[in-house]
Amino acid sequence: MSSKIIAYFFEMKSLLFVAPLIFLFQINQAQSSKVKNGSKPSWVESIDFDKNASPAEGQGSSYYYLLIDEQENISVQEDYIHNVYKILTSEGVQQMADLNFELDPAYNELIFHEVTVHRNGQAINHLTKNIRTIQREQSMDRYLYDGSLTAIINLTDVRVGDIVEYSFTRKGYNPIYKGHFTRDIDFNYSSATDKIFRKLIISSSVIVNQKNFNTEIKPTIETKGNKTYYTWKVAKGNGLLVDSYVPDWYDPYSHTVVTDLKDWKEVAQWAAAIFQISEAEKQYVKNKIVPTLYATDTTEFILKAIQFVQDEVRYLGFESGLNSHKPHAPKDVYDQRFGDCKDKSLLLTSILEAKGIEAWPLLVNTYKKEKTDEQLPSLHAFNHCVAYFKYNNKKFFVDPTINNQGGKLNDYYFPNYGKGLVVDQLTTVFEELPPLKTSTITEVQTFDVATIGGEAILSSRTTYTGSEADYQRTEFLKNNIDEIQKNYLTFYSNLYPDIITFEKLATIDNRKDNVFNVTEKYKIPTFWNPHQTKEGVIYCEVYPQSLYTYFNISKSTQRISPYRLTYPVDYYHTIHIQLPEDWTVEPKDFTIDNAYYLYDFQINYSGKEVTIFTHYQTKQSSVPVEKFDKLVTDHEKMMENLSYSLTYNKSLATGSSSTQWPGLLITLLAVGFGIWLALRLYKNYDPNPYFDDPAEPIGGWLILIAIGLCFTPLLLLRDFYQDSTLLIGHRWLALVDEKQWGLFSYLLFINVYNIVSLFFAVLLILLFFKRRSSLPRLISIFYAVTCAVIILDTIVSISIDPTLSSKASSYKELIRSIVAASIWIPYFQMSSRVKETFVNRAE
Repeated sequence: MSSKIIAYFFEMKSLLFVAPLIFLFQINQAQSSKVKNGSKPSWVESIDFDKNASPAEGQGSSYYYLLIDEQENISVQEDYIHNVYKILTSEGVQQMADLNFELDPAYNELIFHEVTVHRNGQAINHLTKNIRTIQREQSMDRYLYDGSLTAIINLTDVRVGDIVEYSFTRKGYNPIYKGHFTRDIDFNYSSATDKIFRKLIISSSVIVNQKNFNTEIKPTIETKGNKTYYTWKVAKGNGLLVDSYVPDWYDPYSHTVVTDLKDWKEVAQWAAAIFQISEAEKQYVKNKIVPTLYATDTTEFILKAIQFVQDEVRYLGFESGLNSHKPHAPKDVYDQRFGDCKDKSLLLTSILEAKGIEAWPLLVNTYKKEKTDEQLPSLHAFNHCVAYFKYNNKKFFVDPTINNQGGKLNDYYFPNYGKGLVVDQLTTVFEELPPLKTSTITEVQTFDVATIGGEAILSSRTTYTGSEADYQRTEFLKNNIDEIQKNYLTFYSNLYPDIITFEKLATIDNRKDNVFNVTEKYKIPTFWNPHQTKEGVIYCEVYPQSLYTYFNISKSTQRISPYRLTYPVDYYHTIHIQLPEDWTVEPKDFTIDNAYYLYDFQINYSGKEVTIFTHYQTKQSSVPVEKFDKLVTDHEKMMENLSYSLTYNKSLATGSSSTQWPGLLITLLAVGFGIWLALRLYKNYDPNPYFDDPAEPIGGWLILIAIGLCFTPLLLLRDFYQDSTLLIGHRWLALVDEKQWGLFSYLLFINVYNIVSLFFAVLLILLFFKRRSSLPRLISIFYAVTCAVIILDTIVSISIDPTLSSKASSYKELIRSIVAASIWIPYFQMSSRVKETFVNRAE
């Protein structure tokens, strides 16, 4: 096991797809001249190991490191590595019987000292003179070629219980570092170790900057002559169990960093020197490249320059030797039409500078982001390069490796890179990068259901903006439309197996405003399915599959690390179900809103259409560990709302007269009772008035009452029209079959109450305008009963959906009814105006 690999300086963070890992082999039958056998350097300290050591209980895996020994003499540019491990299982044989060692032939040499297998007290020599070397481009999937070689030693006859020991020295440093160094000394790994020994030998004249991370381990420091020796020793280290889904910037491992760089200004000066281009190059850019980007104004020129470098200079890097960090000349990149991130950034900034626009390459770390400057100054601190320029007193940032971007200059999307170091001799601190610009996905699905139990037509329109539009634009340029259509169909078939394409997928790309639309249309022959346990009941289900990935949080006990969120996400999802008949749908309104994410969920029903709306947004890239339990709980609630179904009892269907009659009978009885009650009260209830004088005309506050009374029957009739199934019992009778007696009784009561209220309201209108003496007491009863029913309705609604208790909208009607009853009941009982107006007796 070697120490933690330090990321390449200009490694691109990601591409728009993940290709399989491809290996390019150049197999040499003879050993490379850069790989040889020899004695270990004289400056190396011999470190022993315990052959009988074993991992602590619960720490064993397929192998166990007895020794990790790395000693480096920076003065002579030599790195000595000596590792020993014991094979514990047959899987360990498979994993650890092949030895691989990397080198860059432009400046490295590998000298092998020992390859030995220890078995039963015997040392079996496996050091061969013919070590194969191959060129294995491990970054080909990212279009990066670094020219590195891999030396391979295949151990033969390795068995469980064997101890493998090897040592070698890697000589030579990349000259691009100009003698600077930064070393990361690790003190633990994912698997257990018996002994770790690390030593650095540095010239005593060098001022060392050191910083510990997650550890208090300090080195032993000893000076001999003109050399200083830094030594770290760790015994019996347990493997570190790392939580899943941790943020990229999070590093739980114990380590220390040692560097000769004193500040970030030194790093910026070093980078500025290797990014510098000649005057001849500048003139070439100005005279040959700039004229090809004709534009009517500067803004148009900038956009043309950006899109040229992004779209017409393909991403491809040859990063061997000096070019691992030093960009190629803009002329070469322009002529060959390819380059890596630093090549493309330098080309773009050179073009902008030639037009008189201040511009610089900018170094970023796509993993550490805003925490990059918390590290010690290092030439290895960055893995990506972008462009930074100033125009019209504003700062702009562009990633030239992203292609097919759209939008106006002020709205151009730039990833969340946190902080960056400007490549300039005057740079002393990091540049704070701008917050993410809004990128949204708005998906609207409409299910048109012509008949209950029949097929459905699914229409979908998805609108992408910002980076989401950039991504979709690239996907549709990269793949043919038939392949994408097939993938979309497969996506939906997980829920609807027999779904078929009804209309071919279509796109509209507005690159100027960076809006990308995708429209789809499908037929679902089997939209309704029989219920598994209830005979005669069918159901349909809708499911916003696109949101599942965001809601499915990985659960873990005793988590100690922050949790990585998918960021940024701003997803609006709406489902419309257009039904052929009225339906009983319980409205719902549920929101979760905090500093890390927003979730808004609503169910509404109007005009035979069910609408299910979901909005999910992540506000930060991670959630701290102390908020993890709430994160899980919240997202479990989101998952509960992900699926929505409608059930239909065919035995209670509208067309079945045998099951309609109970509902119709109840409705007719309620109508009869309402008419009887209204007539009886009109004719027989005739109390004495307060005064015998002629009735006063209707006026004052009574005019408001008159208007309200006239609208009451109309509102009740509207409610019956919107949910006519209540009149025939189609929905509340279904609750009998489901044995939901409480809800059945409530809906039955509400149905009867509403019908009787309709006739009672008509009675009040007649009594009001006839100024009958019975009106004050009857209207007071009406207000009191209405208020009581609304209180009951609120209680039932909250018991069905407890989340409504936290919604202010749930109490609006209740508050209005209480206020109305509190005002008008006393008014009709005590007002002189009322007593003088309602004095007429029955005729």
